[in-house]
Amino acid sequence: MKISRVELQLQIARGDESAFAKFYHRYQDIVAKHAFRILKDREQTREIVQDVFVGLWRKHHLFADISDLDAYVFTTTKNSCLTSIRTQIREKSKLAAWKEVQTDLFDIPDEHPSTVHELLDRAIDDLPAQQRKVYLLSRHDRKKYAEIAKDLNISKETVKKYLQLANQSIQSYIKRHKDAVISFFLIFFS
Repeated sequence: MKISRVELQLQIARGDESAFAKFYHRYQDIVAKHAFRILKDREQTREIVQDVFVGLWRKHHLFADISDLDAYVFTTTKNSCLTSIRTQIREKSKLAAWKEVQTDLFDIPDEHPSTVHELLDRAIDDLPAQQRKVYLLSRHDRKKYAEIAKDLNISKETVKKYLQLANQSIQSYIKRHKDAVISFFLIFFS
């Protein structure tokens, strides 16, 4: 027996998982087609479909108040796609900035690689103690987030945040000091 859209929404609002499964089967293709039109990527589309329905289930209690379910699903899908695109742009921007720092750092003449390592060592030494521990365990000891979290009795999210902060600090330190190192080479080798 097919139930009305309004009844389906009310059942979902009450937390009925089987009603949500019916809703999912009715709308998954619609969400996928809409997401693919925006993203033009099958893998991203699969992720968006999953994200949209997980997000809708988390807000299932609101389903009773939705007057136009099609518009709501359409808008939710569009917003998820735009968020994904913004995230990709930020990640590409971060990657480009990181590559620029790496390129600038390693443009220093090859005759004195120890100077590059000294600069990196000073940048690491400049980190707060806990960030330095996390950074060294990750980069030097090649430990995974879970191992570091267990060793230092902190959460994996804290490990991740410390690594982000450490990388930002190191990049900033190198940017601030690279000109001094390059000047040293110009004076020393002139």
